[in-house]
Amino acid sequence: MRPLVLVGLAAGLALAPTARAGELDLDVGLAATSTDWAGDRGGGGTLDVSWWVRPYLGFSFIGKEQYATVDERLLEYLSVNVEARRAAGPTRLIATVGLVHQHEEPLPGVENQPIQSILGVGDGIRHRAGLRGGARVALPIRRHRHGDFYAALEADATWFGDDRGPRWMIGAGLALGFTYDFARAP
Repeated sequence: MRPLVLVGLAAGLALAPTARAGELDLDVGLAATSTDWAGDRGGGGTLDVSWWVRPYLGFSFIGKEQYATVDERLLEYLSVNVEARRAAGPTRLIATVGLVHQHEEPLPGVENQPIQSILGVGDGIRHRAGLRGGARVALPIRRHRHGDFYAALEADATWFGDDRGPRWMIGAGLALGFTYDFARAP
């Protein structure tokens, strides 16, 4: 996965204009999740940190910490993404594609080895890789000097290439966030 990350960073640096400082986009939220396993539902918290190198092109890290019902397990979802953005009036429409690394661990494993679980080295953790696609609609609530505060509706789908867990999962949620454009004059 390291070569893909390096290629993504190189592409981002090559496409970034030298005169633009960039824009930070940060949101936190709650999401519901469903998988292809019968009766497997869940949900939890989300974090999305995006850096926009151009008004229409950005890169992001998406993290989720969720609970799922089958095997009563915790899902730690880590994703790096390329994002495209388009304005529709004040509303922003955002599409993402990315690579996922997910840890899945039954609750007894987390309870018996909490520190190891947080670090991703606990007994019984299933490490999984996947691909994701997502969409977000960001609705501004209030402007500030360098951007705005917003509410976002989000949906995504993830496909995993192994059979050590569900082959796919879908999610939808609501988030609150803010943008900060470093190029805007105070």
